Amino acid sequence: MSHHAITFNDLPEGGEKFDTAKGSKLIGAFLVTGLIGLVGSLWKYSTDSDSFAYSWLFAVFLAFTVVVGACFWMLLHSASNSAWGVAIRRIWENMSSVVLVVFLLALPLLTVKKLQAPLWEWMGLERQAIENVEAHGGDVKQALHHMAEANPHVHVLLSKFGYLNLRGWSIRFVIYFAVLWFIGRTLRRKSVAQDQDGDIKHTIKARAFSCIMLFPFALTATFASVDWLMSLDFSWFSTMWGVYIFAGCAWVSMAITILTVTWLRSLGYLNHIVTDEHYHLMGKLLFAFTVFWAYIAFSQYFLIWYANITEETRFFLTRNTESWRSLSIFILFGHFVIPFILLLSQPRKKQTAKMVWICLWIIAMHIVDIYWNVIPERGPSVTHGETWIIPGAWVGDVFALLAVVGIVGYVFLRGLGKSSLYPWRDPRLLESINVVN
Repeated sequence: MSHHAITFNDLPEGGEKFDTAKGSKLIGAFLVTGLIGLVGSLWKYSTDSDSFAYSWLFAVFLAFTVVVGACFWMLLHSASNSAWGVAIRRIWENMSSVVLVVFLLALPLLTVKKLQAPLWEWMGLERQAIENVEAHGGDVKQALHHMAEANPHVHVLLSKFGYLNLRGWSIRFVIYFAVLWFIGRTLRRKSVAQDQDGDIKHTIKARAFSCIMLFPFALTATFASVDWLMSLDFSWFSTMWGVYIFAGCAWVSMAITILTVTWLRSLGYLNHIVTDEHYHLMGKLLFAFTVFWAYIAFSQYFLIWYANITEETRFFLTRNTESWRSLSIFILFGHFVIPFILLLSQPRKKQTAKMVWICLWIIAMHIVDIYWNVIPERGPSVTHGETWIIPGAWVGDVFALLAVVGIVGYVFLRGLGKSSLYPWRDPRLLESINVVN
């Protein structure tokens, strides 16, 4: 913590503007990584599009969770009128601004049938029903009913058809990104406007806006996870799925925030703005969501195990087969036990070097978690149940991950230079800088 209370006299006029040249090594590394991953992804798509479809969904949804987490922290801090987060708010604003890049990377999932076919079986069934309607007349639901007579599995889709249909899914796909873009753009615009006039009205309006948008945000985070991941097996369902995914979103975005702040401080920025107290607060939130994720994950597993309904248990049976079982056990310890123990210590939360390693571990475990949720569906879907793991498919997973992380990371870090690294005329800035908890 600082030796004396910081005043506006200790801060530069106009805030601190990030010079991208100072961070060119890391920014350039992200760009090169993204380009290598993109080239490799195009090659993998051209040689095995069915398998690569899962790779691309895994990588894109991973980036999507980071945007969701950033929007959540902005909304939460504005709605609760929390002052301590003012010092780091610009990191979340910049993190949420990459939503349009994520949307562009996700567009193939919306527009390319060759990617959709292996991922979402229900889309193929609906398209088959549409072809039957074009050939013999009637409507799609009626055609699905006739298909269900030959294939009882289609009955499940028929019962969900009011929600799970191509038109509705496509519209919702765009709406999810539109909501996140609207949240991020509005809050950032108000924040930057306050840099110009210092008027508290922007804070008040941001708070009112956030209170209103918390509900649409919750729907977005929930139904996006349902549409893109849960519907990979349209017969499976879980009432806790959206909360489970959300917990990971908040967790990983806070870890990225800590890493970004630490990197900026190593370059000479934010040293009068972010203190050990901020690290302690962010560390406590990391700990909270470590426990929250474990609670939701266990609750979901326990309820499904206890009910023992075939349509529900398939999810865990798939992930308890072959080497997926070992990964499931690893997630238990890596996603909960290890972070829980490491984050218990109060002094450790204030030790920057140790928090960096903890955050890197958390990001790695979030990647593993999303991988574990998406990729096990690939084997049974692509090979029709002949094998659970497709040899060599992991190469596409790596290329997709490099492409998305590289491109999104590059845009995020470049965006830090567009305005001051902190809202320098926010009336609560000094309260945030001098926070003690």
